[in-house]
Amino acid sequence: MIGVKGLSFVRDGGFSLAVDSLELNDGQVSALVGKNGCGKSTLLRCLAGVLPHGGGILLDGAELGSLGHRERARHLAYLPQELGCPQMDVYTLACHGRFATLGVVRTLGERDRRLVRQAMELTGVWGLRDRRLADISGGELQRAYLAMVVAQDAGTLLLDEPSAHLDAHRRWELAGLLRGLAGEGLAVVVATHDVESAFSSADNVCLMADGRVAAQGPPDVVAASGAVAPALGVGVAEQDDPKLLWRYALTRA
Repeated sequence: MIGVKGLSFVRDGGFSLAVDSLELNDGQVSALVGKNGCGKSTLLRCLAGVLPHGGGILLDGAELGSLGHRERARHLAYLPQELGCPQMDVYTLACHGRFATLGVVRTLGERDRRLVRQAMELTGVWGLRDRRLADISGGELQRAYLAMVVAQDAGTLLLDEPSAHLDAHRRWELAGLLRGLAGEGLAVVVATHDVESAFSSADNVCLMADGRVAAQGPPDVVAASGAVAPALGVGVAEQDDPKLLWRYALTRA
């Protein structure tokens, strides 16, 4: 669980982030949505401890800044938006998720290898384990990185645009995967432009605009708040059609 109180961040160039309070709970998928430049990724990076910030962030009851690297890695895993393509195979990348909690001698034990395989099977990349990262598609690379953070076995996952490069079917699968992880008690926090998926599959929506939280709460509450169209430039409406993949659809503002 992450609790935010009085969070602030100012970037060179004038952009400022200010979040008075926010709770991202265990057992829930929380979606950060908003236009480009609204502060979604900046907020996620503050929550991950990547950016210096004012105010307080509590991670499972402890002040984020008081936790050492290895202790933080046991509680929190972060997947940034920009992913590299290092010279390694898919299995080795997934193993890096375990390195964060190991000592100087990065030797994987039986439990580590089991967690890596489970994460790769869960994200659908076990069959790609011997492939070089340079030889797989962008969507496959995205899922390989997702396997890495799942293998970390942290209680909180911070994911920045995890559906980027995924086709429609894989986006649908990803939503189910994240719901399954939340069902196991994890706090799953996703920054996304995929508004239909966010409103249809998240438990909690945090709508952002100009570095501020415009609305937050269950999808139906945020959808009815009147804040969606001003923040996104489009509206959302719940659909009553079982044939549709997503329960919420975009509407004209």
